[in-house]
Order: sequence, then structure tokens, then C-alpha cells
Amino acid sequence: GLKNTVKSKIDSMLQNKIIRDSHSPFSAAIVMVNKKDGEMRMCIDYRQFNKITIKDRYPLPRIDDTVDALYGLKYFSTLDLLSGYWQIEKEESDKYKTAFICEFVQYEFNRMPFGLTNAPSTFQRAMNNILKDLLFKFALVYL
Repeated sequence: GLKNTVKSKIDSMLQNKIIRDSHSPFSAAIVMVNKKDGEMRMCIDYRQFNKITIKDRYPLPRIDDTVDALYGLKYFSTLDLLSGYWQIEKEESDKYKTAFICEFVQYEFNRMPFGLTNAPSTFQRAMNNILKDLLFKFALVYL
């Protein structure tokens, strides 16, 4: 059931060092969401934390700019990064802010979780920096 799904996801994240045990004064709740394919996605409800977070205004690409950049081109390919946000390590000083509770055990993220208000901007900035010499020549980053 649902409990086993959550436990499996937590165990996997612990094993892959995505999360670790925590003793944070912060704690968000887990929310399970149905995906289109019928699987369950484990989300953390960071709404309260996001309300007090200073917003990162790094721009996300606009769809019309992206389409304009592709106009007239002949060949395309796409990449979908597996758990892309988890490729970004959290600063040690910020990890406690990502804490969540699961059956009376508290964890926090070593990697950037989904659901934080600044996650899209942080990921966009990272990908733009990685691909900076290729942007708008051979590569576009679109979340």
C-alpha cells in the first residue's frame, strides 16, 4: 500500500544519499501525488517555507523565445535529466531547512528537492552555466 511506497522511496533516497537523518527545527509534511502513469510521486509540502523564502528572480526561458530560437532548424533532440534537481547538492548550511517528517522520523535533503520555490531558478542557472558556450548555438535549456 501507500506506506510501503513511501518506505521504499525513503529507503532508496537514503541509500543514494539524497536525504539523511535530521534534527532540524523545521519540518514539512509528505504528500503523495498520483502520476499520469499510475505511479505515486512523493512530494514534500514546502508551502509554508516558500512563503518566507527570498525569491530568486533568475529568469526561466519563455516558450516563445525558445520556439523563435528553433525556427528554421532541421534537426532536434531532447534530453530529460533523471531527477535533475537531485543533481544539485545543497549547501551544508541550508540542508536543515529542507527537513520533512515520515512516521516520526525526520529527514533532510542533501540534494535539492522538488517543491522549493527557488528550485527551478537554481536548476536553470546551473544548466545555463554548464552549457554556457553552447547556448543558442547548439543547445537550449527549457524546464
